[in-house]
Amino acid sequence: TNSVLQVTTRGGGGSNDATIAYPVQVYVFQGDDCKAVQTIGDEGQTLNIPLVEGTYSVYAVGGAGSTDYNLPTKDNATTTTALTLKEGRTLTDLMAAQATATLVDGGTNTVTLGLQRKTMLIQDVTIKKIPTAATAVSVTIAPLWQALTVSGAFANDGQSQTIALTKQADNRTWTNDAAAFVMPPSSQPASV
Repeated sequence: TNSVLQVTTRGGGGSNDATIAYPVQVYVFQGDDCKAVQTIGDEGQTLNIPLVEGTYSVYAVGGAGSTDYNLPTKDNATTTTALTLKEGRTLTDLMAAQATATLVDGGTNTVTLGLQRKTMLIQDVTIKKIPTAATAVSVTIAPLWQALTVSGAFANDGQSQTIALTKQADNRTWTNDAAAFVMPPSSQPASV
């Protein structure tokens, strides 16, 4: 290696994108070959990736930690590889960015990735006037994308997500206990 690629992150614009979802998985490709996979753990961290001179495509997925997702490694990553949820885990706040960098012999090139939010946050679901005899209420939203690829594209269309609701004190109102992240609709419009 004779050059260094420095990678930093920032929100991709707009007030909703100002907060970055960490950790950020960074994938560096030269053509179809993955040359490096590294993680930015928190704000202010800069990656210094040693590489040979050439042109590289840099992809980043924010909010995808190894605790919740099956992450591709350097050996099996492609730009179309989906980051899938591990069994029993729920979708998190996901962001994505991409950039191109050209490194010269002995030089350093800094790439700042402007991450943009890829998920939607459903904060409050309330259904009123449910018969008191009801024992369970849930809301299902479909069709949705199910995963995000290394390149930030959506994958696995036509899926659904169900949000369980909890009965409130009046026995007729049901609400969700916690906010839930969902992928955007895979075809318009999604239905509830």
